[in-house]
Amino acid sequence: MSYICLIGNEYGIVASSDSRETMGEGKYFDNRQKVFCDKKQGLIWACCGITKHLGKDYLRLVEFIMRDSKTTFDQKLDYLEKSICKVTLEAVETLGRKSAMDILVGKVDKRTMMIRMNFAMGNMDRKVFFSPLALEGGCGKFLCPKMKLSEYKGLLVPDLKKYAHNRVESVIYKDRELSANCPTRENSIGGRVLCECIKR
Repeated sequence: MSYICLIGNEYGIVASSDSRETMGEGKYFDNRQKVFCDKKQGLIWACCGITKHLGKDYLRLVEFIMRDSKTTFDQKLDYLEKSICKVTLEAVETLGRKSAMDILVGKVDKRTMMIRMNFAMGNMDRKVFFSPLALEGGCGKFLCPKMKLSEYKGLLVPDLKKYAHNRVESVIYKDRELSANCPTRENSIGGRVLCECIKR
């Protein structure tokens, strides 16, 4: 399910991820974009999990919903909830296995809002936070110790970007190490580190 993170403080927000798209049966591609930014709307987001189902690309659907300048922020979140709940339920019914997606959203406004949306088998858990904060998604969020507020609270955006980059690199390395020591474990985190940022 890969790894994504969203880190915000008083200077802005950075979204970062790996680039691996797991296809099953040990196959994967390492060129998947999972972090996005729309500076005109003050939005930044990252997503991972079920990427494609029955020929439809759900990361592109998320991007389409988020970039639609004719919808309000609340409408975008509602559309995401309906669309992704539907596909995670359909995937269970057609594939007979658990399906999930994590979406992390940041919105730069008077206060920097950060939202975590966890989808699994037709259900969603949505939580709203305000920066400074670090949110994580995907299976990689369990591989390294939690990020400490003191490490990123005062970082300017260029340094915050480096911090996020290093975090993803650490998770990729840890996942590779664990997979090398356990042949039955799928190495689902890998490829390049991708980053997007938005300033306040």
